[in-house]
Parts: sequence; C-alpha cells; structure tokens
Amino acid sequence: MKPMTQAWAVKAEADLATAEREVKVTEDPNYDGVCYHAKECALNYLKARLEEAEIPFPITSHLVVLLELCLELEPGWESFRENLRFLTTAANQSLEPESHTNRKTATQAVEMARGFRDEVRTGLVRAAAAAQEV
Repeated sequence: MKPMTQAWAVKAEADLATAEREVKVTEDPNYDGVCYHAKECALNYLKARLEEAEIPFPITSHLVVLLELCLELEPGWESFRENLRFLTTAANQSLEPESHTNRKTATQAVEMARGFRDEVRTGLVRAAAAAQEV
C-alpha cells in the first residue's frame, strides 16, 4: 500500500474509533460528533482507495461524489450508495446549530461506516496485491 493511501486509512481508523467511543457514552453523548466522524471515516477510506489507484479527486465532503469515482475500480460498492448518502446527510445536519441527533441515528451511522470500512479495506488489500504483481 502506498504511503499516502496508508495515511488516509490511518485517519479513517481514527475517525471510526472516535465515533465508536462516543456512541457508547451514557452521560452527555455527542451524537452529532458521532455522525460527523462516521462520515469522515467513509470519506477518508474513499480517498485512500482513489489515492491507491492514482485517481485525482476533488475537494468535497459528499461521499457519493467520491463513490462515483471509485465505481469503475470497485463496482460492488454501488450497494453502499444509500448508506453513503445517509452518512453525508446525517453529518451535514449535525453541523447545524439546532441539530440534536439521536442515539438511533448515531448508531446507524457507526454501523454504516464500519460496514463500508470493512469493504474498502478488502479492496485496498486487493489493489495493493495487484500493484505488486505488475
């Protein structure tokens, strides 16, 4: 795996760890923060996959925009489109001052981010192995 790919993956893992920790908090949880970090996990893993393939990507926080760039490499990721749309929406709403994300939404966001992360990690391993064969 390329160093920059690894750097994106490290950031993604840190975001997932933060989301997973915060969603378990019982006293004054920050569910808005959970949604934000869950989305950032997916965002950074999308960037990692694009980086590994040397595909330039725009500065954006919309996960579906980056998904579109990945689909030629990973057509199976189409099945994550709605989850990525959910993560983008939940995170964007969480940034609004009147937002009060609930535990259910935050838990869903973590589960979606974790599921996508598992799939991306498989894709990254496959891509790195293919690159070594060349």
